[in-house]
Amino acid sequence: MNRGTGNHELYVAPSTPRSLAEYLLRQGVKQDEIESVIQCTVDDLSKVDYRLPINRYHGLWELAISFTDDPGLGLTLGAQSYKDDMGLLGHIFFNCPTLGDALKQYERYYSVVNEGMHVEVILEDDLVHLNYFCDDPQAYLRADMDRTLSISVIRAKQFISKNLRIEYVGFEHDPPEYSDRYAEIFPCPIYFSQSTCCLVFQRRFLDFRLPNRSTYLHRVLIKHLDLLLGKIRTKRPVSQRVRKIVQARLSRDGIDANAIAKKLNMSRNTLYRKLKNEGIAFHDLVDEVRKANAERYLIEGKHSKSEIAFLLGFSELSAFSRAFKRWHGCSPNSYLENSFQKNKQTR
Repeated sequence: MNRGTGNHELYVAPSTPRSLAEYLLRQGVKQDEIESVIQCTVDDLSKVDYRLPINRYHGLWELAISFTDDPGLGLTLGAQSYKDDMGLLGHIFFNCPTLGDALKQYERYYSVVNEGMHVEVILEDDLVHLNYFCDDPQAYLRADMDRTLSISVIRAKQFISKNLRIEYVGFEHDPPEYSDRYAEIFPCPIYFSQSTCCLVFQRRFLDFRLPNRSTYLHRVLIKHLDLLLGKIRTKRPVSQRVRKIVQARLSRDGIDANAIAKKLNMSRNTLYRKLKNEGIAFHDLVDEVRKANAERYLIEGKHSKSEIAFLLGFSELSAFSRAFKRWHGCSPNSYLENSFQKNKQTR
């Protein structure tokens, strides 16, 4: 995919690296070996405001997978979720009044967790799509996303409702050699090689009231995360902001670069230049959003091909079919069949 080129160093919050480091210590890895990878002390990862460069975080995963000889370690650790492992965002999430409120906070603050990614919550008909967008190629790691999605499902069942039904999950990466293990955590259809990672569930769960809420703790944590987010926003890619606008306008207003640039308080030429600096052209960004939505609509099976073409902003079905073949090298029907076969391999 054509995404940002990583012109600046990206950072992650310390909570997951800390949990991973503590797991390795329990497994017998020497502390100095861990610290040689992360280039800081393990104690530094306990500091709330500490930020670990993302390349060192990925290096820690490489050490962990190599030491345990478990390529599916992300799933293993995600299934072992404990409340004590939560970072700031996790505590904010579970101290919101409802699941709907919690997802708004999750969407707002996720870049604090990983500066190279952002989350979008999309509501369509009776479903909620929690989409994880990778804004920079250096940010995506299979083990990290395995853990992120699995821990989300495990905690949702633990702290929200055992009856929370996941309609399907999607992963950007191709089916790994341990693909049969996904079914142990995700009791739903599982799709690989998608444009975004996602969790999809029924919209009615948004009204679910979260238990054990502390309004005082929520206010304190929000204030702290706002300070962290303010430091990150200056580095937030323009492509991320453009992507959100395109997503909202695909079928409604059409995609016009001048209108989008105006909404961002810049000229079209400035918009093009800023996107170019991030390693992506405006046309390619729109193409990525259309591709991700096309995959989602096809998997859900609620719309005809002609309706999908309209929802994606294509003037006619043939234009959508040509674009889809360019994206996937096959027709929409063949894509669905291939996804079904990959899904069967994980069951």
